[in-house]
Amino acid sequence: MSARGIAFVQEGNMNISENIEFIKENTDDWLFFRNRSYTAKIQRADKEREYNVPGKKGIVYNFFEDAYEPVTEDGFVITGAAGEMWCVGRSALPKYLIAEKDITFEPQQVQTVETDMIYAGIRIPEDKAFTVETDYGEKVMLQGNRPGISHGGGDWVLTAAVEENGRLRPDFSDSGRIVNGTVFDILYQPYE
Repeated sequence: MSARGIAFVQEGNMNISENIEFIKENTDDWLFFRNRSYTAKIQRADKEREYNVPGKKGIVYNFFEDAYEPVTEDGFVITGAAGEMWCVGRSALPKYLIAEKDITFEPQQVQTVETDMIYAGIRIPEDKAFTVETDYGEKVMLQGNRPGISHGGGDWVLTAAVEENGRLRPDFSDSGRIVNGTVFDILYQPYE
């Protein structure tokens, strides 16, 4: 399947800011990827622990998303490839090569799992700030290419890919996500 020349675009649920609406029409610029295994860190969440927010216990700050998130008693804290932190619940554990019983309150290295899922992605130039509203059970407004952090040439908008008539295309009914350009190549590999 070709990674270029996709003609079909379906309007759907991906809510993006007006300044990047061109990505829904310009599907020739979309590329296709699979996730890759990378090394992260995982630990059990502790509401009494100070993570990366000085003076605040039980809160993690994900600098890529400029978001503060409270930990949950039965959750886990992940530290990503660039040192960013976020919380996950038990349902996310299959993404990591570790048994729940082996996870401690201290950070430990873990490999992520490669899946067969195919993603469609497009890089937005670093000088163009934008937003994507996601809805994976809760609506969240994500900021792409926001000031104050590196973007490695530009952040990526990523959606699920679907096959239609033997060709891959972006699935605009997917909520989509933003992936920071500095870590994109660590997390994803070209689909061939």
